[in-house]
Amino acid sequence: MEVRLRKTVVKLKKTIASKNKELDQLRIDVLGLVRVVNQLTLENQQLRETLAQPAPNVVAFRNRHSPQSDE
Repeated sequence: MEVRLRKTVVKLKKTIASKNKELDQLRIDVLGLVRVVNQLTLENQQLRETLAQPAPNVVAFRNRHSPQSDE
C-alpha cells in the first residue's frame, strides 16, 4: 500500500512539474501575443487615420482602350 502511494506521489509530482512548465510557457506566449495585438492595434489606428484624410493630388486617367468620340 505504501509503495503504491509513493509511486502515485512521484507520478503526481512529475505531472505538477510538467504542468508548471507548460503554464510558464503559456505565460510567455501570452506576453508575446499581447505585444502583437498592441502593434496591430496601433497599425490599424494609423491606417484608419490615413483613410479618413482626403487623398491629395488624385488624378483620374482616361482609359486608353475606351473609344473616343470624334468631336
